[in-house]
Amino acid sequence: MSQIDVESELAGLSLFADLTPAQLEKAGQAFEEQWFQPGERAQRQGFAGSGFHVIVSGEAEWRVDGQIADRTATRLLTTKPLMLKRGDWFGELSILFDEPSISDVVAAGPLQCLVLPAQELEPFLLGYPAVMYRLLLGEARRLRDPQRWR
Repeated sequence: MSQIDVESELAGLSLFADLTPAQLEKAGQAFEEQWFQPGERAQRQGFAGSGFHVIVSGEAEWRVDGQIADRTATRLLTTKPLMLKRGDWFGELSILFDEPSISDVVAAGPLQCLVLPAQELEPFLLGYPAVMYRLLLGEARRLRDPQRWR
């Protein structure tokens, strides 16, 4: 598993689309690359958030109490799971609310993420208001209609 050019990866993700090349270079220095093997938990239910994860490649499932769940984590699904994929993120709510995670995020195959350590999320968002705005839009979409963007 080779190391990636973090700046280039961020530039290709909608969450960071409004950043200038200089901002992307600086923002990229805050993230660390992490790999997860199939079946490995990238986020653990009941534990405080260890970081804000942005998926670079691969897919992952959200699970609540071991059951595949939808993005709102309010309804269990028994059919096709909702898969997180490139450009999706997780871990932000646990960090922002300073509460244990309500779900597991489990790698469906090899999963590559860029991870911002938990204690750096708030200063990062305050330093990059365009990213904070896009994150807010993403959260609003999840609340408005979680089934729409499956």
